[in-house]
Amino acid sequence: MVQLAQKIDKLDYQHKIVATETPLVLDSGKSLSDICVAYESYGELNADRTNVILVCHALTGDQYVAGKHPITDKEGWWDSFVGSGKAIDTDKYFVICTNILGGCMGTTGPMSINPDTGKIFGLDFPVVTIADMVRVQKLLMDELGIAKLFAVVGGSMGGAQALEWAAHFPDSLERAVIMAIGSRYSAQNIAFNEVSRQSLIADPNWSKGAYHEKGTSPSSGLSVARMSKHITYMSED
Repeated sequence: MVQLAQKIDKLDYQHKIVATETPLVLDSGKSLSDICVAYESYGELNADRTNVILVCHALTGDQYVAGKHPITDKEGWWDSFVGSGKAIDTDKYFVICTNILGGCMGTTGPMSINPDTGKIFGLDFPVVTIADMVRVQKLLMDELGIAKLFAVVGGSMGGAQALEWAAHFPDSLERAVIMAIGSRYSAQNIAFNEVSRQSLIADPNWSKGAYHEKGTSPSSGLSVARMSKHITYMSED
């Protein structure tokens, strides 16, 4: 994770600073200002700005939905779906994918500098919700002068964002494509999430959340967390 942060610092990514004049009040009651939103865009924006598709990434995704990922050198996580002549055709649509609020690929998150302390936020970063993530995306669209989206598309946690867009900003999108997500979490799903969190916290390299300061990484705990989550991602069929 520390090495990842070092690589991210060297990335030359598209970004906008939002919530500059009026800080964004989060669902937790805390607020953030000068939020950096990292994003990637594909295709061409038409003259009347009506061909925009916002693609929302899942938990372990990022803004590199298509093309070559600058850190992994692999294809973007939806490269088979987004591109010239593909399902989301970049010859017709202007595609934007943002790194979510709290993400680790350039958007303001726990690895960002806390302006109040001059140090990395770490565990001091406020808890954020899916709705908070979507509000930041809306601020970015406003900053880019995009009044209405042709579509918002996402699966899993990305689907949750698409659902929030439809609920909170129905006049700002024409359609939503919502995949692999329900309208609420079951008690069992919430329990699996807690198992994942506890596996990270139990890793000795967790260092009470200050692993970035000590140059360590709770990679073993993260591996166990991913194992447990994969059980929930796939049915027996």
